[in-house]
Amino acid sequence: MNITSIKQFIESLKHDIRKLDTLIKALDHQYQLLSERTNTLQRHNLAMITILKSLEQNHQHRDHYLQSLGLEKGKQGFSQLVQRLPFNIKQSTNTLMQELMIKSKHCQVLNERSGLLLAHQKQLLHRLTGTHNNTAYPELSF
Repeated sequence: MNITSIKQFIESLKHDIRKLDTLIKALDHQYQLLSERTNTLQRHNLAMITILKSLEQNHQHRDHYLQSLGLEKGKQGFSQLVQRLPFNIKQSTNTLMQELMIKSKHCQVLNERSGLLLAHQKQLLHRLTGTHNNTAYPELSF
């Protein structure tokens, strides 16, 4: 564990926080596009996929880094790493991780909101066409 690799690890957290800010805006925009039913949605979704792939790649790199230090991957390994850091770096790294978690949960809520809109549309179409709903979307009461 050297200072350069720790700095890179911390920078990856900052990078993902910025990516999550972008994803939050994109998910909100996606919801608007879903509501409007425009052709712009496909282009928008492709841009979101790029962000999601970048986030996934960064997450995997951090997990590999933790494992290279002999730590577990994920939250537990991150906690183990933070315990080994000097106090000033420990505090700022914990703050970054908290921000990452908050923004990830925000993205999840926005994604679920879009999913509910799609579920409502699908349910309505099934009622209008008299077909059965064979998806995992929940039945909603309106």
